[in-house]
Parts: sequence; structure tokens; C-alpha cells
Amino acid sequence: MSLVTNWLESLSYDLEISAACLKKISPASSCTVCLDECPEHAVFIDGGKIFIDKELCTSCGTCITTCPVQAIKGQSPSRKVIQKYILLQEESILPTIPELFYYHKKGIRSIHKSSKDDVLVKLVQTANESLKAMELEPLRVADELILEIEDQPKLTRRDLFNKLRIDSKKNLLSSVTPVKWRFNEDNFKISNLFDGWAFFVVRIHEESCTLCGGCFNICPSKVFEPNDRVLTIHEENCSGCNLCMDICQSSAVQISKDIHQQPAPMKYWHQSICSICGSSFHSWTAKDTCHICSTVEKPNFFL
Repeated sequence: MSLVTNWLESLSYDLEISAACLKKISPASSCTVCLDECPEHAVFIDGGKIFIDKELCTSCGTCITTCPVQAIKGQSPSRKVIQKYILLQEESILPTIPELFYYHKKGIRSIHKSSKDDVLVKLVQTANESLKAMELEPLRVADELILEIEDQPKLTRRDLFNKLRIDSKKNLLSSVTPVKWRFNEDNFKISNLFDGWAFFVVRIHEESCTLCGGCFNICPSKVFEPNDRVLTIHEENCSGCNLCMDICQSSAVQISKDIHQQPAPMKYWHQSICSICGSSFHSWTAKDTCHICSTVEKPNFFL
């Protein structure tokens, strides 16, 4: 295959669902965010796994911005931005909440659309509820553009042509470089957008938790940090994917939405040696036997 052919193929792509997909990590996952958000209904489940119908998919990028674990590889919707405005055309896909958060961090404060859109207004209102909880400046839907006059230094004829040449080169590079170089799904990871803030509360109910360690090991966001004597819960890392809840056999984990800023909760436990099997185990209260040995029915040799 020629270099030119390879280059041409690199300019187009199909959305790819990576191994980070919650359905690929565990069939017990209840996540259906990409299905729910896809405007073309191009995402479907077959045999417990997620697939994208290439004939229906328009590569709009909505699923990329909404996936809680950034498992869909691709490029987010292209937006026209001027000063502090996002300019939406009539045919534009509406921004998602994570996308609004991303642009807010980039300094955008207004979204402009020529015609009234009640759905857009509700989206912005929802985003503003979270921004208000963090005491951040709200977003607004603007009916008209009010642009600031930017002071530009006067350029000599040589400087002007040099600037035009550089700008043209940048535009050319942005359109002919391989698309995969411009994949940006990690931009919408919520834990990276607002440092020090947690969007979810993670609770472990000790009375039902068996400390099997399943949620600690499977969590894709590394929320749980177990050590010999203490379990640290990094709620600021939680994406709300609910995988820990889905796989817990004793329903001991609870995830709820709540924007807050506080030190990582810590839970203390006991480390012991089982008197029956001799294995090391953790328990919330001091015990002599591990969970397995204490729950396995002992045979009665006198029957």
C-alpha cells in the first residue's frame, strides 16, 4: 500500500469502542449512556456488548463527550468559537453537559443560536446548577452577539504577509494530519475539569459489605485505595459509572450525585489471620474467621 493511500485513509475514521468500555470490563454493567445519548440511534447492544452501526453513525461525537469512562475513541463535535461564544448553527448537534463543562473551563460563557431552542436552554440550566454549587460563573444562552473590540497592533506589510502564511499553514496542518492525532475523548473526563471537586458520594455499607475487594479491583477510575489498615475513597475520581454497584453481590456500595469538596473519606478495618484456613483477611470488626469460612456450611459427620 502506497504512502499516499495510507495518508488518505488516515484522514477518515470510524468511532472505536475501546477495552475501557464498561460492558467489556464486566457484562454486569448497567451503563447505557452512549445508547441513550446517540441522536442517530447508531449504538446498540448485542450479546451484552456495545456496538456502533457504521451505516447509521454520522461521527457526530456526542457519545465521545458523554461516556463516563472515555471508552469511545474519536473527535468531539466541531464547534465554532469566537471570543467567549459558542456559535451554533440550525443543524448543529446540541452540546452535552460534559461538553459545556469543558468549554466553561476554556473560558466560554455564552452559547449563541439564531433561533430559540428550549432544549438548549434546559441543558444550560442543568449545567448551571452544578456550576452554582461550585460557586463558578454561569453559562448563558445569548440571543445576540456582543463582541469586544480587540486591540491589534499595526502590522507592517512584511509582518502581515508572514502572519497570513503562518495562519494558512496552521489551517492546512489541522485538515491534513491523521484524524487519530486529534482524538480528544480525555478532555471530557469530569475529574480533570474541576480540580478538588467531587460530583458523586461513594458509600460502603459495612453491615452488608464482605470486603471481597471486587469493587476495589474493577473500578476504572481508581476511586478505592486499600491499604493494610485503611481504605481511602477518592470521590473526586468517581465518574458515576456505577460499575462498583453493578458487580457488588451484597448491594453494599451506593453511588449518589452530590457536588462537594472535602478530604477523601477513610474507613478503618482489621487485618487478621483466619483460624480455619490460615489466610489473611480484612474485616470491619475484629473476627477470628474469614467471610468464606464463616459462611460455608460445615458438614455434620454424626448424621
